[in-house]
Amino acid sequence: MASTEDTTLFRDVFEVNPDPIMIHDADTGTVVRANEAAGALLGCPPADVVGMHVGEFSPPGFSTADANALIAEAATSGSTQVEWTTEGPDGESRRVEVSLERAVIDDVTRVVAFIHDVTEIRRQERKHTERSQQLQTLIENLPVVVFTLDSDGVFTYSAGKGLAELGLEPGELEGVSVFEAYGQYPDIVAAVEQALDGEEVRVTQKVDGLVFETWYRPVFGDDGELTQVVSVARDITDLKQREARIETLSEATNELLYTRTEQAVADTVTQIAQRIIDQPLAAMWSYDSDDDTLYPIGATDEAVDFAAVEAASDLPPMGPESDENRLFHDGSPTVVEDYQALSNPSSPQASLRTVLFLPLEDYGMLCIGSPTVESFDSHDRFLLDILASTGAAALDRVERETRLKSKQTELERSNEALQQFAYIASHDLQEPLRMVSSYVDLLDSEYGDELDDEAAEYMAFAIDGARRMQEMVNALLRYSRVETTSGEFEETDPEAVIDRTLDALQMRIEEVDATITVGALPPVEADPNQVGQVFQNLLENAIEYAVEAGMEPRIEVSADRDDDDVVFTVSDNGPGIPAADREEVFDIFHRAGAHDTEGTGIGLAVCQRIVLRHDGRIWVEPSDDGATFKFTLPAVTEVCGDD
Repeated sequence: MASTEDTTLFRDVFEVNPDPIMIHDADTGTVVRANEAAGALLGCPPADVVGMHVGEFSPPGFSTADANALIAEAATSGSTQVEWTTEGPDGESRRVEVSLERAVIDDVTRVVAFIHDVTEIRRQERKHTERSQQLQTLIENLPVVVFTLDSDGVFTYSAGKGLAELGLEPGELEGVSVFEAYGQYPDIVAAVEQALDGEEVRVTQKVDGLVFETWYRPVFGDDGELTQVVSVARDITDLKQREARIETLSEATNELLYTRTEQAVADTVTQIAQRIIDQPLAAMWSYDSDDDTLYPIGATDEAVDFAAVEAASDLPPMGPESDENRLFHDGSPTVVEDYQALSNPSSPQASLRTVLFLPLEDYGMLCIGSPTVESFDSHDRFLLDILASTGAAALDRVERETRLKSKQTELERSNEALQQFAYIASHDLQEPLRMVSSYVDLLDSEYGDELDDEAAEYMAFAIDGARRMQEMVNALLRYSRVETTSGEFEETDPEAVIDRTLDALQMRIEEVDATITVGALPPVEADPNQVGQVFQNLLENAIEYAVEAGMEPRIEVSADRDDDDVVFTVSDNGPGIPAADREEVFDIFHRAGAHDTEGTGIGLAVCQRIVLRHDGRIWVEPSDDGATFKFTLPAVTEVCGDD
């Protein structure tokens, strides 16, 4: 028998409990007592709950008989549980968990209903379940392999669509040791061992012809011990193949830089096309605008065999009326899904189906074919578009180089003929000039005393004209010999060359009291004798024109390195060169301004020809004081030896 104190305690606990509590009659199921929380649950005072039958507030479909059965079960067995969805006073559905417990109160058997609101708990559980299902669905459909290993390297989980690439089903590896399943792959074993040692590992691995990028992440427990390794493997086989194709295209582009003929371009382009998209039937045609026809110039061996011809040149041309010719003039890459469906193909007997036509600007067309219906994906098309553009650029370069080579050959032939003419002309003029000079001198010596003043003047004119003609012929001969008597290029010290030049001019320098200052001159790759001719001509001109102008010659020679060239400067204090003559001053037999000093006007022309032979240039710098000549010669390239 419970004491009054116990009864009071029981009542207090019953009333203040935050969870709804009801006490039922074990025989009838009616409520004999309810706390405040129970009233709040049903939306009425606790006193109104008393007398209600449990079936009155049970969820729809749960009858009074069902409720009585639960009460009876609890009264008999001692306890039972049920979970209901009930509607609260606010009209909102609540999920409650009801525990029915048998109790003896005041010597009467009762059933106490402890009601716990689990709405939020169930919502969180549903949310967790949904997320778990979503995550599982996501993992199962990701194009990767997700797996976990225990601390011994045994698979505990495996999922993901990537498993299909390996011929595996989700979960098939579970319970199998990774060292047993993949022991023949040393890189996998090494990566797993690192991960089991606690290292995070990211590696690229090959498995059965596939390439995977795999991430291993160790997971540790609260005690710091490794509990498992979580891993994700992504199939990057296609990516690696694309990278390889791009690399192949890049290397091939470099090959095209060194092709020198249209045939070489065609051979290279067709081989590249075969390699980068793995389509063996590749051929190339060249466009002839004269008859508006595309002629075959290159093909893969497979394409030649497929067409049953001996060589690529035996493939059929694409005439003005052919569909291929029309596609070429359209100018855009075109995929013909069924070659047999064309109305006027150039090769109707060919058992081709899908063909990709790639015009190479105005130079020709590249064709990629297949005996079956194929699709060229966007990546293949992208690579082939680059190849077509590169091929067109190579053909353009070949055409320009061919024209340039033809012009160069023609120019060399013309230049050689001109040199020969100048040499022969100047050489053959020597004899008649000597004869004229000899007989004029003979006339002067034999009959000079008998001539009157006018006749003597005429004789002097004749002698002077013959002499000047002889000087011009000799100058022309020197000009023609710049190429024919030239020496090999070698490392040349300009300072030593100008020292020899100054020695040769020493008497003239002392005679006119000329001052010549020479700075540091870097070495050049040149013909030392011809470099000496350039310096001598420039110095002689500077001295003579300064003396003619009544000045003591002051000449400075300097040089500076400019990348692969050395720029020489020869400046003087003479009368200078008029602006109008700065371009023509290097023309043969041209002399700038009016001068009393004798000369043929060949010196600067010889200088220019020598400098041009060295792939340099010579020019006159604008100057308000004297003349300033500049010219370039190739600098000596420094080659470092082995340490």
